[in-house]
Amino acid sequence: MSSKEKTHKIHQFNPQIYPRLLWIAVGVPIDVIRDMFGKDTADMDDDAAADCANVYNEKTKKGGILIRFRSMKEMTPSIMAHESTHAAIEIFDYAQCCISHDNQEPFAYLVGWCVDCCHKVRINKFDDD
Repeated sequence: MSSKEKTHKIHQFNPQIYPRLLWIAVGVPIDVIRDMFGKDTADMDDDAAADCANVYNEKTKKGGILIRFRSMKEMTPSIMAHESTHAAIEIFDYAQCCISHDNQEPFAYLVGWCVDCCHKVRINKFDDD
């Protein structure tokens, strides 16, 4: 696989217990993102290292969350945790789940799973769904 192909890869992960997929993209051009998720998908802000968005793949009829990183350099533990928290909140909102001080474990598990998916992409050791 050429480095160009690797750059354009959008990795898909399935949390199994929640009804949303997670996609992770690193350095993927906006035209590739829009080809997969639609022309209305917003570009990243110029000053953003990463972002998180609700997306829908019209071809596969699957919805979920896209975490985009500008580059591998931007995949720091702090940024991965930050974007993973946004992703988990979006998934919880979609599933109408609540986060509370006496029921933290499901949310903490989901954030950890999202970070783990990001880390797998970062170290290039993953099994895409």
